[in-house]
Amino acid sequence: MTKILITLYIVTTSLALILLKQGSKTGALVAYIGNKLHFNFNAFTLSGIALYGISFAVYTYLISRYELGYIIPLTAAFVYLVIFTASFFVFKESFTATKIIGIALIILGLTFLNLKK
Repeated sequence: MTKILITLYIVTTSLALILLKQGSKTGALVAYIGNKLHFNFNAFTLSGIALYGISFAVYTYLISRYELGYIIPLTAAFVYLVIFTASFFVFKESFTATKIIGIALIILGLTFLNLKK
């Protein structure tokens, strides 16, 4: 059950971020124009916000049941990996040597954090 919840969190968080970025291509989500507050919501941003709500609920459950020192680095690392990959394929962002080294260090850090004593 833990693996399913961790996977659910990673997927919903990553997809929420991707949808929010996609939805913000037309401008900021909230802007102050002419003394009025304007909201720029579309299907992408609303879906991203909904998925963030789900991911928040799952994350709250995970941190209430498991060690923070395990859940936070694990989920954050996998979210970084998914976003790094998705940004290349969805948004055509570039891979740089620095980014690849950073991802490798994240994976190395996860390995060290999960070594058995």
